[in-house]
Amino acid sequence: MIESLTGYGFSEKGTFRVEAKSLNHRFLEINLKLPQILSKHEIEIRNLIRKKFHRGKIDVTVTINQKEKTGRVYLNKNLAKQLYEAFIDLKKELSILGSIDISMFSNFRELFIYEEQQPDVNTLMLTVSEALESLHEMRKKEGQIIKQTLTEIADNLEKDIATLESFVDLGYNNYINSLKNRVKQLITENNLDEKRILEQIILYAQKTDIKEEVDRLQSHIIQFKENIMKGGNVGKKLDFLLQEMNREINTVLAKTEDFQVKTLAIEIKTNIERLKEQIQNIQ
Repeated sequence: MIESLTGYGFSEKGTFRVEAKSLNHRFLEINLKLPQILSKHEIEIRNLIRKKFHRGKIDVTVTINQKEKTGRVYLNKNLAKQLYEAFIDLKKELSILGSIDISMFSNFRELFIYEEQQPDVNTLMLTVSEALESLHEMRKKEGQIIKQTLTEIADNLEKDIATLESFVDLGYNNYINSLKNRVKQLITENNLDEKRILEQIILYAQKTDIKEEVDRLQSHIIQFKENIMKGGNVGKKLDFLLQEMNREINTVLAKTEDFQVKTLAIEIKTNIERLKEQIQNIQ
């Protein structure tokens, strides 16, 4: 199955909320945002992402619901005793009236130690997995749309290449015959060596022959369509095939002087460029 490089996934369980986003990227790039208390699980989460995705810029953000966060509060009793004794000494030394009560300690935050409860790792990893799977499903749905577009363009391209092949022999023979007639006229007018000139014409015509390029184009488009149907991580392979096709059609354009062939070759090149744009979006 063809898979897009763009998508969004989300999951929320217990105190955890996970968002996963994916954008186009030539390779796999992972950006992970975690609360400090979860930082020791970063490698485990990254490995989970790598198992599911091979290309794309993956942004995963894990947050903890502050309203549901739990923990324990401890009192620093030693510090409280020292403060109490200091208040007693100060009261005696300055002859301060009144009593020492608990309210006097409320402004001393150092007295209270908050220890956040360690997160449930199983729930954390389950939430991350569900968010990644949600992202994966969206990428697959987007991939089906891209696959349809790729197939339509590739079908048109295959037809154009078949038409181009039908022009090859006809154009080549017409070109040779036209040159022969012109050379015969020149030979008659200038008393030149006909055999030697005809040899040079054939040699030149062979350099302008585009049959090999068209044959390779046909081979590449067949492989391209096969890989679309096969699916999987085919983005890089499709990109390589399009580079080869682009090179062949550029050679055709450089070789031919036939207007009809040039016009069709430009159309083929345009469709190759359209395919290149589309495959930037798939894994």
